[in-house]
Amino acid sequence: MMKMSPLSGVDMDTGGDRESTLTRDDCLCPVCLEIFMEPVTLPCTHTFCKTCFLESVDKSTLCCPLCRKRVSTWARLNSRRNTLVDQQLWTRIQNSFPQQCQRRLSGQDTDDEYHPVSGGPRVSRPGELRQEYEDEVTKLMEERRAQDEEEKRASEELIQKLLMEEEELLQEERRSKDEDEQLARQLSNQLVSA
Repeated sequence: MMKMSPLSGVDMDTGGDRESTLTRDDCLCPVCLEIFMEPVTLPCTHTFCKTCFLESVDKSTLCCPLCRKRVSTWARLNSRRNTLVDQQLWTRIQNSFPQQCQRRLSGQDTDDEYHPVSGGPRVSRPGELRQEYEDEVTKLMEERRAQDEEEKRASEELIQKLLMEEEELLQEERRSKDEDEQLARQLSNQLVSA
């Protein structure tokens, strides 16, 4: 992403105009990648062409297209006052780049001599992201498989425990029944012999 610095205004430290430090890179709209036409500098200090800003606002919310900071109140107020365009910056751009501004104003193509977008640094080797994705998928599948096996083992242990408890209860019932039958026979024998 292009680093943007505030372009409008006067350099307060030196008290002078910053016109001498204005470069073409400073004057490129991050939306259309062309030289600013009627630049609009938002409260967050990001600057855009007026048409790019208005298109962005029409198509989405009233937020800065770069940092998404809300600018709804500022935009309505400055639209009503007709002060959206940073006139000081617009004058500086027209003075610094008169030919490019004239060509843009007349609708001619301006990027034949300047291409600000380069291939950029490669952040990963070809296929590296796919390999990383596949590794993550494999890792997640292995974790899921291990979790399923753990749940299955825990279920089997619980089933075995419940079966053992049921068997113990059945044995206890049989023992109790046998004792009751034996006691009943003894009582019956005592009654018969008496």
